[in-house]
Amino acid sequence: MRHPTGWTIGVVRVLALPLIILGIAAHLWLGSMVGLAAAGIGLAAHLAIAVFGGRWLLHRTRFR
Repeated sequence: MRHPTGWTIGVVRVLALPLIILGIAAHLWLGSMVGLAAAGIGLAAHLAIAVFGGRWLLHRTRFR
């Protein structure tokens, strides 16, 4: 796997801000519909995705 170029990193950084804003908006919209009862399930799902996604990303980006 090759190292990402400066151009690629710039594109990812530019796309990150709209994705973060859309993600926050979607979470606020969904959260207003389901209430606080589902907050624990949502938090557990996000933590699981973060842990497993982080491990997967670390495995995929490790250079041999």
